[in-house]
Amino acid sequence: MLLLSPSQLRAARALLNWSRADLSGYAGVSEHTIHRFENEITFPEERTITKIHDVLVRAGIELIGNNGVVLQKDVVRTITGDLVFVRVLEDIITSLQGTKKSEALFACVRDKVSPPPVVEMYNRLRKQGIRMRSLVHEKDSYLMGNLNEYRCLPNQFFHNNTIVIYDNKVATMILDPLTGADASAVIVKNQHVAAAQRNLFELIWSISKPPALSVADKKYDDVRQN
Repeated sequence: MLLLSPSQLRAARALLNWSRADLSGYAGVSEHTIHRFENEITFPEERTITKIHDVLVRAGIELIGNNGVVLQKDVVRTITGDLVFVRVLEDIITSLQGTKKSEALFACVRDKVSPPPVVEMYNRLRKQGIRMRSLVHEKDSYLMGNLNEYRCLPNQFFHNNTIVIYDNKVATMILDPLTGADASAVIVKNQHVAAAQRNLFELIWSISKPPALSVADKKYDDVRQN
């Protein structure tokens, strides 16, 4: 059974107001492949359909049966499995592409513990023109971005559950109580919730001090090495 049918794909694009070019850019699938699938000329490989399916779901599309399509306005979604934070970063790229203000706000992050797949996704965000600002621990000096992208949180206010605010969404990382690793992410899609969290972030940003230096031996691709 296919994850989605050609008619569902056509309907989903219409609901999202996406062109084939838009979907191609988001999913990493050629316009030609999308055209042939939508018109039932050929059916792509399962992994290609999975890419398309996942992008639509992240955009708020719910597929019902073989033909139904619904665009959910307010959604609470949980992501589990491997590389959870990478999938959150993928959702940031999908959500912010084409928006007027492309910015992702990160609270309680540590650049030093970011594994290579996460660093790669951060670089992708930045290449897409998505601005990043982060609240970090006051004693954290391993900063891979420009210093003006960070503000320092006092120890008593820092926690290990990273929160990301972007577009009309708020993603909260949930840690495994035994390992301390990211076990899941809860993404709330609601413009009022996102606006409230963004205002709180801006308040904290406005009263927090910027870091004095960075000792990071690696930087993001668009940051000059000192």
